[in-house]
Amino acid sequence: MTKKMFFITAFIGLILVGGVGFGYYTMKMNANSFKGIALPVKGLDDEMSKKWEEAFESALKDEDLLKAIVDDTDYAAKLEVPAGEAVAHLEGAIRVRFVKRKGQIEIGLVGKRKQNEVLAEIASVIYEKAQEVAAKSEPTFGEYLEMLKQAKEDASEGR
Repeated sequence: MTKKMFFITAFIGLILVGGVGFGYYTMKMNANSFKGIALPVKGLDDEMSKKWEEAFESALKDEDLLKAIVDDTDYAAKLEVPAGEAVAHLEGAIRVRFVKRKGQIEIGLVGKRKQNEVLAEIASVIYEKAQEVAAKSEPTFGEYLEMLKQAKEDASEGR
C-alpha cells in the first residue's frame, strides 16, 4: 500500500466515523423528552392523588388557560410552532400523570431533547397557572396550597 493510498483510506475512514457520530448525535437530540414539575403526594391515598391528577387534567383542557400560557411563555417562537397552531400544539404536548412508585404527580410537556431547557421553563409556568384552577375545582388541593404557603411564611420568619 502506497502512502497516497493510505492517506486516502484514512481520510475516507474519518469521514465515515464523523458521519456516524453526527448521525448518532442528531438522533439522540431529536428523541422525545418529558420535562415537568413533580408534585409530591407521598402520604396521600391513591384516590386523593387521582382526584388531584384529574383536577390538573381538567384545568389544562381550558382554552383560555392554554392561551394565557402560550402568551406568557412565547411558546410559538421558543418551540418554532406556527402562531396559529400554538394552543393546539400545547394541548397535545401537555402531560399530567400520577406515578405511584415515585409518589408524585408529574405536570409538564413532551418535546424534543434539544428543547429541554425551554420545556422546563414552560412546565413551571404551566404548573403555576394550573394550580390556581385546580385548587378551585379540588378543595383538598387548595388546602394543600394554603398549608405550603403558611409553611413558607413560617420559614421566612424564622420560626
